[in-house]
Amino acid sequence: MHLSQLSLLNVRNYERLQVDLEPGMVLVQGNNGHGKSNLLEALYLLVIAKSQRASTERELVRRESVGVEFFSQVAAVVQREDGPVRVQVDFKNTVNESHGGDAENRLHVQKYVRVNGIPRRASELVGEINAVMFSAQDLDMVYGSPGLRRRYMDILISQVDREYLRAVQRYQRVVVQRNHLLKGIKANRSRPSDLEFWDGEIVKSGSLVVARRRDALDALSEGAARTHATLTDDGDALELAYRPSFNLDGQHTPEDIGEAMRESLMQVRSREVAQGFSVRGPHRDDFQLLLDGMDVGLYASRGQARTAVLALKLAEAEYLSHARNRQPVLLLDDVLSELDAPRRRLVLERVSNYNQVFITTADVDVIEPEYLSRMTRFVVNRGQLERVNE
Repeated sequence: MHLSQLSLLNVRNYERLQVDLEPGMVLVQGNNGHGKSNLLEALYLLVIAKSQRASTERELVRRESVGVEFFSQVAAVVQREDGPVRVQVDFKNTVNESHGGDAENRLHVQKYVRVNGIPRRASELVGEINAVMFSAQDLDMVYGSPGLRRRYMDILISQVDREYLRAVQRYQRVVVQRNHLLKGIKANRSRPSDLEFWDGEIVKSGSLVVARRRDALDALSEGAARTHATLTDDGDALELAYRPSFNLDGQHTPEDIGEAMRESLMQVRSREVAQGFSVRGPHRDDFQLLLDGMDVGLYASRGQARTAVLALKLAEAEYLSHARNRQPVLLLDDVLSELDAPRRRLVLERVSNYNQVFITTADVDVIEPEYLSRMTRFVVNRGQLERVNE
């Protein structure tokens, strides 16, 4: 699988872009602030139907765009074994001139997804293109909140398992309803017996979510451990440890997990009623990266943490390859400059085996000539992309 064409319209600092792409390693070089990361952000938008960086979709819209109503678009043609597929995300942008405040706050953005011209829900886009994003923000997997790690698990597993994606979405809706009921019970507006139904619903969806997360993290842990041993010349052992919000010891099937969940909910029922929200379940899950059994976030150096996360991301690419029986597109956003020369060589050697890899850098000298000569090269300057002819 590889992208053969990419087009952008009014996205970040790109007014209009259309570029033909080839398999292999694609290098995008340019000074900071000129659009390298924006380009990879747009590519990854086609993977999960949302930005991995922006808090609102208004941030994606090119600020210099004018007019009461205008459009933004990210589109690509992906070549797959089952034939070419055109994937696009359109944004209809409307400026409400009757509202006060700055232009961004007056901007209303509606998102539309199409696959081969057919309208789809945003969630249906997930899995059409598989990709792995490597960026400086990956360290949030170590130092960030549990919510960031849950989001990482959800994005990864949803790319290979639509049943998981539906279960997560259903579970999230159930938690909202159950929390509403818990608040009602706390205020004496609802009956405690009504929790039986919602407990059943939360167990039905949640047990599948937990089972799939555990299986995925087991596979990732094995791959990350192997990769980490290569990157560190058999240094400290890396492990991913799943930390669900209830005891999973000895529970293997979704049915067993469901029973453990139900028992856990009964144990905390009075606490949940007193607090007015659900305190157990997949929405409170977490996982840890461990080096020789010690939490990377607490005990490892910054360099060790960076290497551990890099091993995890390379294992993610391996996981997607095996699960989908096709290689994902790799997106490396200025990560090589953070590595020493031996690790850069190891990473380039590993990623060069994938069908298509996008690499951004402000410093071409970090890439050894033997790899640079094999790359299709582009220079980005103020939102303009130009191919380098060698």
